[in-house]
Amino acid sequence: MENKTPENTEFLSVKERLIKFINEENLSQSKFEKKANLSNGYVNNIKNSISDKIFDFRIHPAFPHLNKIWLFHGIGEMKTEIYKKENSSLDSPIKNKPHDEQMAILHKDILDLKKENEELKDMVDELTLKIEISLAPILRHFKLKADTKEKHEDKSSIN
Repeated sequence: MENKTPENTEFLSVKERLIKFINEENLSQSKFEKKANLSNGYVNNIKNSISDKIFDFRIHPAFPHLNKIWLFHGIGEMKTEIYKKENSSLDSPIKNKPHDEQMAILHKDILDLKKENEELKDMVDELTLKIEISLAPILRHFKLKADTKEKHEDKSSIN
């Protein structure tokens, strides 16, 4: 099964992305809810998002291959890299290989994971910057309001 999500899922809601995942898994919403130990109709009743607690303790144990960052933010791929690697072939890439080759493959996997971790850190930095830029006008507004109030209080105390 292909793990790519060609359209930009960043603009879908968490609910829409979850439904997309459920469809990708060839499950009905009720089967998904049962497997994740969620109440009947949970998916249909999602308003804005899913709590971390629900994801971490219910959805993730039932569907460990669902990428949390993709679900919550629409960034990256629907399924985790580890899931893709585990399911890319039925045989392990290191099975029946000499110890030195096994170690080399594992070392490469570690380097790949470190690279992926750095990419995720970069994504977090980008998102943090976007949030800071988005919040700047709001913070300026409150600072101006506070400054104006302070000046007004200073003038009142003088009189």
